[in-house]
Amino acid sequence: MKLHQLRTLAAIADAGGIRGAARTLDASPAAITKSLRQLEELVQMPLVTRTSSGVTLTEYGQTLLVHARLVIGQMTRAREAVDAMRGAAHGKLSIAITPWLAMTFLPETIRRFSLRMPDIRLELFEGLLKIANPRLRDGSLDFFIGRPMPGDLGVEFNYRPLFSSSCAVVVRQGHPLANCRSLGDLCGLDWLLTLDPSDDGRHAENMFERNHCSVPRRIHLAHSFAIAIALLQQSDMASVIPWPLAELCAAREGLCAVPVREQLEDAAVGLISRSGHPLSAVSECFIQCLVESVHDAQHSASPDTRNVLKSVDVLI
Repeated sequence: MKLHQLRTLAAIADAGGIRGAARTLDASPAAITKSLRQLEELVQMPLVTRTSSGVTLTEYGQTLLVHARLVIGQMTRAREAVDAMRGAAHGKLSIAITPWLAMTFLPETIRRFSLRMPDIRLELFEGLLKIANPRLRDGSLDFFIGRPMPGDLGVEFNYRPLFSSSCAVVVRQGHPLANCRSLGDLCGLDWLLTLDPSDDGRHAENMFERNHCSVPRRIHLAHSFAIAIALLQQSDMASVIPWPLAELCAAREGLCAVPVREQLEDAAVGLISRSGHPLSAVSECFIQCLVESVHDAQHSASPDTRNVLKSVDVLI
């Protein structure tokens, strides 16, 4: 397989058609079609299906696409690593970061990073598992700073712990159960999670079962913090969020922490990257800037920052 053929497949997947891929790669539709045909002949499988609305990848195409993105990403990172060694770092750094870190240490981290790596563009994603994990797997994300996924991280991903905190149950201000003391009192509510466990709600079920409470009938998943906040503000749903996030935004968003007596699971946050793929010099520079920002924040005059750090164990 040739690199330009793999780029063709990725461009078709992203653009949804031959013409869109041609514009992306600055090539003619005929050249894109030829490259795709050569790749299909090489693997001896149909990679796309043409429809009236465009082009979709077949099952074979989807499988090959994962590997194509990895190869493309590694080639890009190889060039960027060499450029960085020459003192000419450029390109893009793609990061997913958990919301409470984005609201606290990210701005200062980016300020420091931009001074050291002025020619690097940043691409930032919301740090939720359903968003970050697929991008980590296909190589389109350099690393993820957030909660580890259930199961064994060591096989597929590397994990470096950064922070640990407890979690809080939150509801809207004025909620009829806002002052209840037991998790069991909240079992009749609809629950909304942004923790997005891969077992589709089993994490929340375990939380209730571990505390000998009935499992709520409906546990919804939101893969956006903004969506979750909007729903919590305007409904009687309950949710679980890390305490740093509760300290930062509960009051300002019209939410409050419910003073339940049960001990909820800790919310660990760490640096997650793909196994077998060492972090680039650019990635290491960003992480170093984050570490410096966190350490300096421990002497911050900002009350918001001090409150967040009171609810967090810094492990770096």
